Amino acid sequence: MRAPSVITTLVAAALLALFLWSLFRFAMGLRYAKLSREEARRAFAAQGREVVAELPQPSGDVVLFLEDAEAFYWAASEARKGDVLGAQLLLNGRAIDALARPGARLEAGPPEDDEEGRERWDVVLHLAGREPETVACGHLREGISREAATRVFEAVKRAVEG
Repeated sequence: MRAPSVITTLVAAALLALFLWSLFRFAMGLRYAKLSREEARRAFAAQGREVVAELPQPSGDVVLFLEDAEAFYWAASEARKGDVLGAQLLLNGRAIDALARPGARLEAGPPEDDEEGRERWDVVLHLAGREPETVACGHLREGISREAATRVFEAVKRAVEG
């Protein structure tokens, strides 16, 4: 049995160093993303807004669903709490829960969508004088999107009932 040559040893060391450098960069990227989210949360808290949920997007980004005393905010959208007539919690386009202010009549939600083997969670906000707004809560497994949608729906429920 022959001992590995110097060139083989150097190539193996270089590959190991490259792998460790990639792993380090990945870890630092995750750390930076976490610090950025924490900084954004502090900035929103200084404005009097609370983060209700982090909404995963198909692009891999995360959109924050925010609430303050007057309104809800997400992506580039805003819904005044006083304008919310009701909401629907949707799973693949099917309403699994709904709420409405007394006397309010909700329009039908978006058409049902049966995605093979995927769970897509949304919350539809029915607003006075406007078309319903859909808050896309994602389609990640492990209950992440379900939890985000439930948090959004519960926040809207508190606003409607309170």
